[in-house]
Amino acid sequence: MTLRQPKGLGYQGKKLWKSITDEFDLDAEPHKIRILFDACKMADAIDRLDKEADKAPLVAKGSYGQPVLHPAFSGAQTARAALAALLARLNFEEATPDE
Repeated sequence: MTLRQPKGLGYQGKKLWKSITDEFDLDAEPHKIRILFDACKMADAIDRLDKEADKAPLVAKGSYGQPVLHPAFSGAQTARAALAALLARLNFEEATPDE
């Protein structure tokens, strides 16, 4: 059974939700539903940060006027690490053929 997609997800979040719920049955593991929701929200945040980074210069001025990496780039990098951690917590193992 495919889980109902929660409200509030953007395009990338909906895509991630559908790809995972089409492949895996989370009914037996309800604790993973919240992790998946958080991962989907993070995918949406990455999408927004990437769009912002596309418009922004690579370097911005820091608080002391020094050149720093634009916050959208570093934010996206941090969000990608968080998304990877959330997906790892889902712990989906590939089915191995019986030997």
